[in-house]
Amino acid sequence: MNISAVLFDIGGVLIELNGLPSIAKLLDSDQSLDDIYQYWMAAPSVIGHETGKLSTDEFAQAVVQDLKLSITPDAFMANFATWIVGTFPDTFDLLEAIPSDIKVAALSNTSGAHWKEVEATGLADKIEHLFLSHEIGHLKPSAPAFQAAVDGLGIPAGEIVFFDDVLENVHAAKDFGLQAHQALNPTQAKQILIDHGLI
Repeated sequence: MNISAVLFDIGGVLIELNGLPSIAKLLDSDQSLDDIYQYWMAAPSVIGHETGKLSTDEFAQAVVQDLKLSITPDAFMANFATWIVGTFPDTFDLLEAIPSDIKVAALSNTSGAHWKEVEATGLADKIEHLFLSHEIGHLKPSAPAFQAAVDGLGIPAGEIVFFDDVLENVHAAKDFGLQAHQALNPTQAKQILIDHGLI
């Protein structure tokens, strides 16, 4: 099948994160990281912040209440800022390996606060099209999030290869018509692109 664009999730695919272990510590929880992820993504404050409806200050106040955390909003935000570890060692090599006639894009559930940390890595400069949940107003795995990316790229969904570390998002992307794959780092994504004959 023809491929005209590669669409990446950012966190967990191109950027290393330590958010879920951090949340587990804050919650003093021994739940699985998958359960922690679902709990986090269901919090109204998280949804509000990552869809651009809550400011950073509003989010800080609300998330401490939502998750019943025993720390101050300022202390939470100091912790929150550490969740972006940085790019994986081979992130930039992967992006540079993609042929120039293929559009490179990202569809990411993120917040304004975290995106500043991502920008500091230089990654944003290497991605031509950015579809960020706090700017488009929709979170994966919702169909409107994928629609925003497809419309923004101007390419049929079936010509887009999509990578995400979260299986729920991968399944939703497949249902939407994208060629979707789970990838937990750039090495896995690169191998899939090699298998597609793209690089």
